[in-house]
Amino acid sequence: MSLWSMVRRTRSTTMILALSLFACTDDGGADSEGSEGETNDEVGESETDPDESAGTESAGTESAGTESAGTESGSGEDTDDSSSDTEESGSGEDTDTQGDTDTQGETGEGETGEQPDPLWVNPNLWYSVENKLHYIEIDPDDGSVVQLVTSTITTPLIDGQNGITMLEDGSLLGSRESAGETQIYHVAEPPTTASEIEVEILGVVPDALRIEALYTDCQGLVYLMDTGVDVGSATGNRLLRFTGDYLAGDLGYEVITDLENASVADIDDMGPGIDAMGEITDGQGFAIDSGTVYDFDYNTGTGVAIGQGGTWGVHALGGPLFSDNTARLYLLDSAARLFEADPIDLALSPVLVTGPQPEGDAQAGWSSLAGPLTECESTLPDPQ
Repeated sequence: MSLWSMVRRTRSTTMILALSLFACTDDGGADSEGSEGETNDEVGESETDPDESAGTESAGTESAGTESAGTESGSGEDTDDSSSDTEESGSGEDTDTQGDTDTQGETGEGETGEQPDPLWVNPNLWYSVENKLHYIEIDPDDGSVVQLVTSTITTPLIDGQNGITMLEDGSLLGSRESAGETQIYHVAEPPTTASEIEVEILGVVPDALRIEALYTDCQGLVYLMDTGVDVGSATGNRLLRFTGDYLAGDLGYEVITDLENASVADIDDMGPGIDAMGEITDGQGFAIDSGTVYDFDYNTGTGVAIGQGGTWGVHALGGPLFSDNTARLYLLDSAARLFEADPIDLALSPVLVTGPQPEGDAQAGWSSLAGPLTECESTLPDPQ
């Protein structure tokens, strides 16, 4: 073999090796790019799927995510995918955080009680005569009456004097008193528009007691005013309190105060009090007896008459229910005329509203008066 032949073979071999190396390098680069593309696609899916599984649809993220702002916008697949994935991931995290907050808020409300009923946190008053239930909407700006709405009770009730109180859930507990028995009933959803309603009869108070009034204290406990042997004297008068699940028909009671020697001859209705600071109180309240209103201590049975007004209905609405944060006292007379009264000297406003005449022979205002109770500290005895 000649020297030139050896040189040519060497060059050919070198060229072949170079070409082979170049080809291998190109194939590796293509594989690398393909690998990156597949990795990006998988990351995008893994970032998008958690958003969907974490409730993104309910929070509206999907409408603002991949479909509207994602790959279809077409301004660069790799860039948009990356940007969209990042935004969705961030949006998903925000959504999850908000969802956790809402859930915790709802859980917190559940632990301490659900959102309060609107009737419990707005000024309003209620009374009932015969087969009618009357709702009085009070203006939170000045305490005037916005409207009086009358609904018809289709459930047969005892024909007698009506006691009534509002419970913490905005429902109403009522009593109908007659000689020898008192019927207790419940209005689960008091209507604020004229309606025909059924009420639940919970039973009759044991021992043939005659109950003229009901009262809810700052702890949500319910009291009964036992009128004793008759409805005109203090003989046998007692302040009682339910001890069982009265909404389930357990109308058992305990005696809180013996009022036979009380300053008030016969209490027709009990209302919360307003102290010198304008705060609502429960152990010290307003008691009414046929038009005479007393500043009354329910623990001791002692009180001082502060004036004349109303007949059988009294209730105080707390300051937080009004825009000026001022508590107000209201009285209902036998003609179903509603007044606002000064809690110090009982000076009366002009008539705020007059309720309708009953269909039967009862007096139009033959009822106590009820409304919401704002937050307060109880001074009545704790349950035993």
